[in-house]
Amino acid sequence: MVGGVRRAVLVDVLATVGAVAACTGVYYALPLDVLGVQGALGAVAGFGAGLLVLSALIVVQVRRFGGGPRHHGSSIAGVVAALYLAVLFFAAVYFAIAQHAPGAIDSLRTRTDALYFSLSITSTVGFGDVHAVSQLARAVAIVQMAFNIGFLGAAVAVLRTRASRRDRG
Repeated sequence: MVGGVRRAVLVDVLATVGAVAACTGVYYALPLDVLGVQGALGAVAGFGAGLLVLSALIVVQVRRFGGGPRHHGSSIAGVVAALYLAVLFFAAVYFAIAQHAPGAIDSLRTRTDALYFSLSITSTVGFGDVHAVSQLARAVAIVQMAFNIGFLGAAVAVLRTRASRRDRG
């Protein structure tokens, strides 16, 4: 039984790594550089819808993680994958902003720059070499920071609940 559980966890982790790699490939393939003024309203609506979808995905994964040891391995991988999807989502938004308004985010010229900026916000490193300049870019960065705080708060709450269940049981 233990070998089967380990194998299932390994399969879940490998599937998550594959999904993360595939999503990164899609991120680099998206035609984000063709966003024009006409697409701005659609981009805002898409941003809101994307944020709602990511939030729902993260809530589902965090709840699975809190569901007990049966889901432990797969849901940790799922939570990490959901967070990485949020990083890619925000990177895509930053790249689109930079394409639409050059100079809105200092030193952001490529998709890799956008991914780097999004990861630096998520990890709270913030080197400062790439930074938001325009009010729109700063507003999106603020939304990402708040999103990350909410994600972290939910994860800590679930971990606390699991730890208290383990201590009682």
